[in-house]
Amino acid sequence: MSSSLDIAPRPIAFFSPELVSGGTQRHLLEVLKLIDRARFAPLVIAAKSGGPLGKAVRAADVELVELDLGPAMVSRDFFRCVHKAARTLRARRVEIVQYFEWRSGMIALMAARRAGGCRIVAARRSVPKERGAQRMLAELAVRAADRIVVNAEVLRPSGRAGRRTDVIPSGVDTDVFRPKDSGVGAKARLGLSADRLVIGTVGRLEPRKGTATLLAAVAALRAEGRHDVTLVVVGDGPLRAELILEATRLGIAPHVQWLGDLAAVSTVLAALDVFVLPSRTEGMSNALLEGMAMALPVVATAVGGTPEVISDGQSGLLVPADNPSAMAAAIGRVLDDAACAARLGAAARHTVEERYGARSMVRRLEAVYAAVASAGDVAAGGRGALLPARNLDSLKECR
Repeated sequence: MSSSLDIAPRPIAFFSPELVSGGTQRHLLEVLKLIDRARFAPLVIAAKSGGPLGKAVRAADVELVELDLGPAMVSRDFFRCVHKAARTLRARRVEIVQYFEWRSGMIALMAARRAGGCRIVAARRSVPKERGAQRMLAELAVRAADRIVVNAEVLRPSGRAGRRTDVIPSGVDTDVFRPKDSGVGAKARLGLSADRLVIGTVGRLEPRKGTATLLAAVAALRAEGRHDVTLVVVGDGPLRAELILEATRLGIAPHVQWLGDLAAVSTVLAALDVFVLPSRTEGMSNALLEGMAMALPVVATAVGGTPEVISDGQSGLLVPADNPSAMAAAIGRVLDDAACAARLGAAARHTVEERYGARSMVRRLEAVYAAVASAGDVAAGGRGALLPARNLDSLKECR
């Protein structure tokens, strides 16, 4: 009789957009680092080539296949990517496919159908930002999957798709993201003196992340006489040039550092006195959890899954979206009250340790993958009966 040790790891392919230092990509790195290699053999298929996290994927001893998708979805280039991805799935005998973001999702769906024998898991990690035909494709990419994983209850799809959806909160490595004894060295690495008060945010520079609101809030703080404040922005995106011009227009350009995409986000977070998440829409932000894990006082907008994480006034401060004055007031409150900042930071750290650790998150994801793969075994490549999503919380391997 064979034991579980005789069973080869199940190949699983993760389809990602470009490997920039966004929350989805850092989430994927946590999964790759912690997934049980005795049970699963991961590989990553990136829709676009390049990006600073590609090296991190390979450093995790994971094969990386880059498709080099161009800007147009309906094109020969798109079908070339589908063909290459399908060939990879067949060659690696992939059993489980998980995808993030609708473009990589459409490639994954078509490639998996061509390859045959794949069970499909869709991940929704933020409120859909697309409109029109793209919104329809984004919805299709989620609903066509055998199983759906969201990181906040607010993201659960409606109807039948909602019944095969698991809510698995994001998780961060609390050993990497942990309080530092002093931010003096970290500030020095940014060229800042120890007495500077540093506000920071991490996120892609696109409209839904609300970075312009944070710039306006910093301008309001400086107008009130807070000339000791510096803003640090980690991330890149289509609004970078526009936001830099806006900082100049507001008169705060010399006091804003644009650090671009970084793999080692924790080294920047260590320099902060307050972390701000100014999003206009959000799922459950990895950047938010990372800031909380560092025991930073957090000011965040009350959108999406953020109120599921932060208890206002206890583990952070919540403010309305698109409201620079409210954001400035909350940041000023934290900067002016060291005891309040320390209390909020300690509670934030405790919240992450208790509810949002990366290991717990990955164990729960593994339970989804095992359930999906087992259903595929029973169905011999068809749609078998899946373990009901609502029962996952009771599985021992989720603990």
